[in-house]
Amino acid sequence: MENSLLEGVFDIVREHYRQRMDRELPVRKWRTPTELAEILKVSIDDTGVDTEELLSVIDTYISECVRTQHPHFLQPLWGGLSEAGLAGEIATVLSNTSIYTWEIAPAATLVEMEMLATLGRFAGWDQVDGTFTSGGSNSNMLALLLARDRYFPNSKIEGVDGGEMAVFVSADAHYSLLMSAHVLGIGSKGVIKIETDEKGQMSSDALRVAITDVRDSGRTPFCVVATTGTTVRGAFDSIDELADVCHDEDLWLHVDAALGAPCLFSPKYKHLMAGIERADSLTWDPHKLMGVPLTCSVLLTPHLGNLGDTCSYIKSAHYLFQEYGEEYDLGRKSLQCGRRVDALKLWIEWKSCGTSGWKDRIERYVDLAIELENYVVEHPDLELVCERIFTNVCLRYKGSISDENEINLFNEKIRQQMVRDGKFMVSVAKVDQKTILRPVICNPAIDTESLNGFIEEMIRIASTIN
Repeated sequence: MENSLLEGVFDIVREHYRQRMDRELPVRKWRTPTELAEILKVSIDDTGVDTEELLSVIDTYISECVRTQHPHFLQPLWGGLSEAGLAGEIATVLSNTSIYTWEIAPAATLVEMEMLATLGRFAGWDQVDGTFTSGGSNSNMLALLLARDRYFPNSKIEGVDGGEMAVFVSADAHYSLLMSAHVLGIGSKGVIKIETDEKGQMSSDALRVAITDVRDSGRTPFCVVATTGTTVRGAFDSIDELADVCHDEDLWLHVDAALGAPCLFSPKYKHLMAGIERADSLTWDPHKLMGVPLTCSVLLTPHLGNLGDTCSYIKSAHYLFQEYGEEYDLGRKSLQCGRRVDALKLWIEWKSCGTSGWKDRIERYVDLAIELENYVVEHPDLELVCERIFTNVCLRYKGSISDENEINLFNEKIRQQMVRDGKFMVSVAKVDQKTILRPVICNPAIDTESLNGFIEEMIRIASTIN
């Protein structure tokens, strides 16, 4: 059964991979949860099924998934699927390695160490430590943990009173920082949101005032989080300005560059990350702009030893960690014990396209975003709601509608119908209380035809709404 099952699965994979660029197929089939449960036959029986039925189940599942490789998939900050990335994922699953010791994962260890060192060099660090995590949210949480342990060194043993702490973030920062504050015992009150300017950048002047106010209130500031590539606008905080504040106030500077870090590959756009070498830690998600299959996220820091001090509990894990290979036991600086080798698919993808491939991809994405921006500016019924900074384009349909509430409702209806029709997928968000559609160029399959089709579909749906 195993051989025939795998042969059948590879046939299914080849067929679906071949179809990934077919514009005639829907991005998403609209189903109710009840309908989809019936189609998938989700219930489990006491007895198993034969190979033929199992292959049918797998084929049906893939057919009912959102086609994230589709040229009309413009919704999240990731998308697409390369042949090299898929090959890397298959090799990862086949080897089925957990990367915590050199003994159990020798090849994986060298690959991860090489990827960490290489990414760190692009951040301008002569020395780098880091770890792959389960996603950008966990990378951000680990960064806050490193910062907390520096300023509250006894917290690892004695615990903390989170009510004493404060971390400063942009008003447009990722919600994972609130979750991190929850997990670390800081609480949402300890996350101080700093206002942004018209470009969506955190105000360094407002930050200085907030730090003084927080200290006066009895809390202890310990970390500032800059965001380079905010979720909605795609804005970049000024790392240099925030680094100046952190230097003056003796605070840890973390940069959430989950989206924006690949700018470092491009001579044209690396200025957006100016000052990154002054950061204390950095979140970088290769599964976003770099198109590596989900999930692939990295936490990097130039401070050697901090990760080991925070994460290592080797005395309690005598059954895992032995003296031999200590410097290569990557589990000593990770919050996870069982951990996939996410570095492998990044390494294979990088081997395939080279650094110049990343550069070309990033610059092509920005070129397409500029192209879409121009379409919007030139169209009489559309409005560019805020300045495009990177690959996010924030727009809305306005037409002849003058009432803001009606415009918001109209755009919500456009998006709802677009998802139901299944030809395009795009997210909806708010900018200054305005409901917008936010196509983002993070999918290698997107091209000029995709953008033209999106605008045409948006206008078509608008013409059908009463």
